[in-house]
Amino acid sequence: MSDSSIPTPAGDPQPTPPPVAPAAQPVQAYPGAAPAYPGAQPPAYGAQPPAYAAPAPPQGYYGAAAPVQQQAPGYPAYGAPAYPAPRPSSGLAITSLICGIGGVVLSWAIVPILASIVAVITGHMVLRQTKANPALGGRGMAFAGLILGYVMVAVILIGIVTMVISFVFLGAFTLPFIFSS
Repeated sequence: MSDSSIPTPAGDPQPTPPPVAPAAQPVQAYPGAAPAYPGAQPPAYGAQPPAYAAPAPPQGYYGAAAPVQQQAPGYPAYGAPAYPAPRPSSGLAITSLICGIGGVVLSWAIVPILASIVAVITGHMVLRQTKANPALGGRGMAFAGLILGYVMVAVILIGIVTMVISFVFLGAFTLPFIFSS
């Protein structure tokens, strides 16, 4: 080991430097922590830390707006913004949408005309309810059910008209053929 002191003649004791008192510099454990001074005692267990800001008011219910807290200039706000709770959907709106989809999917059976009529009726009922009560959701589902229901009713009506016209004028089941037998 090397010593940075100046060598003395043989036999003389090495002079010791006077002790230097440490400067009272604060030591910070991590960014944002309160600085601790060397030699300071930690707070007693269960002791309350000093209050630096007013406590935040309690949240009233889910989706309540978060209290506005002051922040240091130049720093971005943290946390997600509070969004309102979603409105409950009407059961009739869901029924209208499901019957409209069922009318399209089951277009090869007898069910689509019934499902499409139910979709149209329940869709109009939901639109009337949501107009009277704005807190009730489901207008989009009602519109989708109405559109699907009306489209399938139109397709079925066009199919029936086409079938009747083809039977009367073009098919084997024309009126002269039926009456001649």
